[in-house]
Amino acid sequence: MRKNFMSTGIFKTAVFAITLALAAVVSVPADAKAQPVKKSELKGLLTNAETKADHERIAQYFDAEAVRYEAEAKDHGELAPFYKKSPDPALSKHPGSPRAFEHCDALSKNLQKSAEEARSLAAEHRGMAHQAKK
Repeated sequence: MRKNFMSTGIFKTAVFAITLALAAVVSVPADAKAQPVKKSELKGLLTNAETKADHERIAQYFDAEAVRYEAEAKDHGELAPFYKKSPDPALSKHPGSPRAFEHCDALSKNLQKSAEEARSLAAEHRGMAHQAKK
């Protein structure tokens, strides 16, 4: 009976699946397993970054920040035309209101600029990672 089980397709499929799973775990680079940098860790990491992995973690932090800034920029960019078409009557009494077209438009542009700067910082740290000895 054991001989029949070992020659069955089920056994062969199970062995193949286990082999693939082990290969995937072993082939994942150590850098990819690193936890994302928290904002509270960033200052220390920036101060002490020496290795390729340190700079790559910093780059990943700034990539994530850029994505967050772009999402917020998109949200405000979509709201700006709404306020331009349908101004709030209360704005005449409160021109600095956060509901104003100018607020959303300016914030969208500033967030997009912040995203570009974050991507630039990520690229700089990737360059530092390539130059690092470790």
